[in-house]
Amino acid sequence: MDRLTIITPCSRPQNLPAMAESIKPGRSLFDVIWMIVFDNRECLESKVGNYQRNCALDAVSDGWIYFLDDDTVLHPDFFSELAKVKSKAVAFEQDLETWVRKVAPSEMRCCHVDMGQVAIKREVIGDIRFTLNIYEADGIFIQSVYENNPGVWSFIDKPLSYYNKLR
Repeated sequence: MDRLTIITPCSRPQNLPAMAESIKPGRSLFDVIWMIVFDNRECLESKVGNYQRNCALDAVSDGWIYFLDDDTVLHPDFFSELAKVKSKAVAFEQDLETWVRKVAPSEMRCCHVDMGQVAIKREVIGDIRFTLNIYEADGIFIQSVYENNPGVWSFIDKPLSYYNKLR
């Protein structure tokens, strides 16, 4: 069974029970580890959980990595579709309620892809980390990981993530 580490930088603990419910179904398909990294303001230059994401990445050595923000839940098809993936990194569409954010190699860049749209094997990430003080650090991170290893990615033309579902 593949390991899947779900990393959540947390500043909204009231959302954790709903998030936990959305994670439960994945335990039959993956060895799920949910790392919740609370924002205790130990790094004041960090924006939107970038420091917390980096701390969690430093603690994970293998398996799939997925970043789940604390204002959303997992899509019900996420686990079953990820279990079918043969590549080392995957990007998928995102449901924003009024429209769907598409995915393609040309979209793997800052301001075109969201952190919730990708799952990546830890070995592919390597030593790439989030820039602390930039709001768009997720797009920069994804672009860097993609540009370092474009041949290991697959793309799913189906929404498998939500954007801000708990807001």
